[in-house]
Amino acid sequence: MKITEKVCTKNQCYQVGKAFTPKGLMLHSVGCNQPSAEVFAAQFNNYQPNGQQICVHGVIDANNGDIIQLLPWTMRGWHGGGTSNDTHIGVEMCEPACIKYTQGATFTCSDLSTARKNCETAYNSAVELFAYLCKKFGFNPLADGVIVSHCEGHKRGIASNHGDPEHLWRGLGMSYSMDGFRRDVAAAMGVTAADKPADTAKYYVQVGAFASKANAEAYVAEVKKKYPDAFIKII
Repeated sequence: MKITEKVCTKNQCYQVGKAFTPKGLMLHSVGCNQPSAEVFAAQFNNYQPNGQQICVHGVIDANNGDIIQLLPWTMRGWHGGGTSNDTHIGVEMCEPACIKYTQGATFTCSDLSTARKNCETAYNSAVELFAYLCKKFGFNPLADGVIVSHCEGHKRGIASNHGDPEHLWRGLGMSYSMDGFRRDVAAAMGVTAADKPADTAKYYVQVGAFASKANAEAYVAEVKKKYPDAFIKII
């Protein structure tokens, strides 16, 4: 894995420079037919009167898998919208030159073999990068909400309405999925399903049922001496 730092000092996001503590990682796909990470690095660092209004932490080249880091990992990015910017590091995968968007997330492809190769290259590099970042920040890639796509972020109510990167995988007939991506990151780290944190569901224990309200109140008062959270529920 090759990571080159080209911090976007002219980008307004960098100029604001808000530090944050990452809680997870968000995977994006650029949404246009540009495989070069260098192009995006230059675009995000292109000076404008108020600076660029968007910036991710890293972008992955679809030709060679090289990664360009555009922001410090602990600086709040402007990438997912909603609250995701406050919690997640954002990484973009570049897309093949041989696709052409027609409407929304729909596109045509003039060279399926090359497009799939580009997609595979970016995907494999993303797996390596996310494994590296999970190790760096102590994330479990299989834990809920740690690794999400932009599309998943929207469904969770933390990001803007985008379909990436699943739309690209689906449109190219690739077998990739976010569940598979998380498993691949975990495998790259040596993490197994057994390491996945237990769910956070609450399990209630019923200790009695009474026809008499007075008897129920007397019993729960006795139980509360040992378990203060005991309560009566009418069913």
